[in-house]
Amino acid sequence: MMVEQNKKIFKWQLRVDGSSNTHGSGAGVVVSTPEGDSVECALRFDFKATNNQAEYEALIAGLKVCTVLGADEVEIFSDSQVVVNQVLDEYQARDESMITYLELANELLKRFKEYRIAHVPREENEQADALAKLASATINIWPKSISMIRLLQPSIVKSKEVGAVFGERNSWMTPIKEYLVNDVLPSDPLERCVGPEEAEGILRSIHSGNCGNHTGGVSLAHKTLRQGFYWPTLFADAKRVAARCKACQKIANNIRQPPELLQSITSPWPFAMWGIDLIGPMPTATGGAKHAIVAVDYFTKWVEVEPLVHITEANTISFVKKNILYRFGIPNTIITDNGTQFDGRKFRELCDKYGINNYYCKVDN
Repeated sequence: MMVEQNKKIFKWQLRVDGSSNTHGSGAGVVVSTPEGDSVECALRFDFKATNNQAEYEALIAGLKVCTVLGADEVEIFSDSQVVVNQVLDEYQARDESMITYLELANELLKRFKEYRIAHVPREENEQADALAKLASATINIWPKSISMIRLLQPSIVKSKEVGAVFGERNSWMTPIKEYLVNDVLPSDPLERCVGPEEAEGILRSIHSGNCGNHTGGVSLAHKTLRQGFYWPTLFADAKRVAARCKACQKIANNIRQPPELLQSITSPWPFAMWGIDLIGPMPTATGGAKHAIVAVDYFTKWVEVEPLVHITEANTISFVKKNILYRFGIPNTIITDNGTQFDGRKFRELCDKYGINNYYCKVDN
């Protein structure tokens, strides 16, 4: 930043002034170009502004005009002592709006390689002062030589985003669209398509050839793509080739996971655990049988059944001896309900005699 004592002659000069009264507020901007031309601009504000705010609006508008005209260095003159000294960092901006205006002005000044700002009396800034007064007046007729701009809101008010418009991103469809719409062919080389037999040889060569490192299926597919080959089933074929490699199978970790979900087995060997229950009464059968006794092996799910006329403890003991003990040997466990036919003294003595564990479960009504 240049200070006022620097006597360098700048090619571009900017004179600004702001005006605020009961009728309205506005600003005047005069830009002198290196060719000696003068660009005049008046700004009318459609919002209430104090004198200092109008002076800042004039400065900001002038800096934007200089930027549009292509100025890289500028000498600024303003009759506002507050604005000049705040930009020179000699006065401190305390009001929130003044702080925001100062930050915006400093941001615009950074676009210039060099600048100088100086305070001048109002008498030496007559042209910009006249434009500011003209902009803040109530008249609606302007000289054709003067550009009039209406500001709907202060420069420090950020525009609201009502809708974001995003450009179309490049995808796999972009080359196809470019060819169909603009007749532009892709600049990148196309992948070479191969047949099934040739594809198998390419995968094996990359996987276990002279320079192969027995890589996995996904990595093998990507390596094949980088070599310039492609076919629709590339990834599936690469996984299959990697899985069938004998060398990879020898050094691979053993898979100990069962092929199916494990199911717990209540009995460790056949005919060691039986469940016995009585069913009935049922419709009367031949011989007057209305009940039945059923035994199921927990391991093989083998079923033994016998009709009964009377459900007594003696009949139960006879069934166990004839259908279980004599046919399948002595079991380890018999599970029954706690009915009198299974909880009687004689049935218990039978179990104790042969060393059978007799367990009772509740009746599921």
